[in-house]
Amino acid sequence: MSTVTIEIPAAVDAIPAVQGDPAAVAAFAQDLLASAVNLDDLDTVAQDSATLEGWTGDAATAYGAHVRAAGADAQAMGVALRQVARAADDHAEDLTDLRRRRDDLVEARSSYHASREDLEADVRNAGEVDEAAVAELQSRATALATRRTGLVADVDTLVADLATAEQAMLDAFAAYTTLAQARAAVSGQIDLADDALGRSGSPSQGGTPEQVAAWWASLSEEEQYAVLAARPELIGGADGIPAVVRDHANRLLLETDLEAMELREERGEQLFGDYQALENARSAQAALEAGAERVDPITGEKLVPLLHLYDSSAFGGDGKVAIAFGDPDTADHVSVMVPGLTSRGTEAESNAEHAFSIYESARFSDPYSSAASIMWIGYDAPSDWDSATVAGEGRAEAGGELLSRYVDGLRASRDGSPAHLTVIGHSYGSTTTAHAATDHGLAADDIVLVGSPGAGGGTEHASELGVGADHVWAGNNSRDLVAALADDGWVGGWMLGGAGLGNDIVEDDFGANRFQAESTTRADVVRNFDDHTKYFNPGTESLYNIGQIVVGDYDEVLRAEHSYDPWYDGVQDPEASRTPTSVDRRPEW
Repeated sequence: MSTVTIEIPAAVDAIPAVQGDPAAVAAFAQDLLASAVNLDDLDTVAQDSATLEGWTGDAATAYGAHVRAAGADAQAMGVALRQVARAADDHAEDLTDLRRRRDDLVEARSSYHASREDLEADVRNAGEVDEAAVAELQSRATALATRRTGLVADVDTLVADLATAEQAMLDAFAAYTTLAQARAAVSGQIDLADDALGRSGSPSQGGTPEQVAAWWASLSEEEQYAVLAARPELIGGADGIPAVVRDHANRLLLETDLEAMELREERGEQLFGDYQALENARSAQAALEAGAERVDPITGEKLVPLLHLYDSSAFGGDGKVAIAFGDPDTADHVSVMVPGLTSRGTEAESNAEHAFSIYESARFSDPYSSAASIMWIGYDAPSDWDSATVAGEGRAEAGGELLSRYVDGLRASRDGSPAHLTVIGHSYGSTTTAHAATDHGLAADDIVLVGSPGAGGGTEHASELGVGADHVWAGNNSRDLVAALADDGWVGGWMLGGAGLGNDIVEDDFGANRFQAESTTRADVVRNFDDHTKYFNPGTESLYNIGQIVVGDYDEVLRAEHSYDPWYDGVQDPEASRTPTSVDRRPEW
């Protein structure tokens, strides 16, 4: 027996704090990029205005030189802001990593001190012990010393990396403190954005979604950043560009739109045609803010909605917008919801709500796979003054081409295996979806049509939609007034001339899989427009079934009997007499 003498390693000092909020730095970088976009616009305006038709002579020459110089300075300042913005983006990422590492070190220090205190207590209480016990205590002390050495080294590395990150940010600021520095930075240099956009396959060169995806992947990080900052309106709407990049570009556009138009509004200026653009921008912003409050129903984590498409002035002021929940570039299951009549930029918030409901239903249907749900207002749907166009298929035909290209872009921007992709057309959007399929080979795995006035006059059978009749799904509420407009057989179609946009999708002759889509709050008897708007309401049969289709769990879809139109009578719909049920989307597990 012997008295224990063990050298216990020293305590570790508190882990230094990592100052700075990554989110605030990222927002700062976004603001810088927005300013760079404005400066690029100023450069463009200046160059376009340097020569005035009908004005010649010395004064005109002096004016042109002055305007071009101002434009060149705007370009130089824009490039400078882009460089600082990129440094700020990098700094935000560095801060995120540093804070994570610090949290790990705080936990490691706490664990080290707990082990140290245990060793101290065991040594203090040991008294006289045999050599084996002494050796065991000494071994623990040696292991603890090794842990301390590694922990202190990691802390030193953290401090050094933090200093490096901060210096990089300071250097970026110092490089562009004056206009002269900005001018020097661009003097004699090739414009990275212009050079990249001039290459084959770029969206400015008319590249297909597949070519655009390959073009983007071929660019260096510096070139990608330059193009994003210089042409966000091009990148944000380019099919084939990664979703997170499109989101970045479109948020830049949204920010600059809101700042410019709200400033004019505050000054009391007449917005005229831009008034609708402002309303569209505000609706997109509201949809993003509301979406950011949503959480994944399985993990409980907050979602970050992606602004996948945005143009507040498109289609004569109706605007276009697409918002995604989940990342369509990585999700196992991707859905695109195509709305119909009255869909325009001002409807972004309500349609984003529908997209989230589909996302939630899909996640409940299969908690073990990932999902992305997109609402897409990317075509000129009938609305307001041109609502009468709903009676024809022109808008659906044009929209079908745009939808098909959009889906091709989702396929092209994927990194890895293809997603199971479902396109969901509602109302006039179902006709648009059908035209995308029959006219342009829509690259979907499943097609869902709900509240449909018809799948287009040229479509006789579900098999013509290109995905196989087994993968065409139809859900019409028996009280839906719009769905009643579709053409039905002898009496409803030929004899009455057909008031809708093609064959009834839930009729037996059309050949689609009909699923239950009644609502417990449906009208007693009368067809009405209110029941046309319930397909994506939580707790409905329709939303439950759409979720099952989106994740490919076809056996769980609640099937419904088809309607039929006997030669001697009007349309017969078995769903009209069935009692609807409220479907709990939460799985039993």
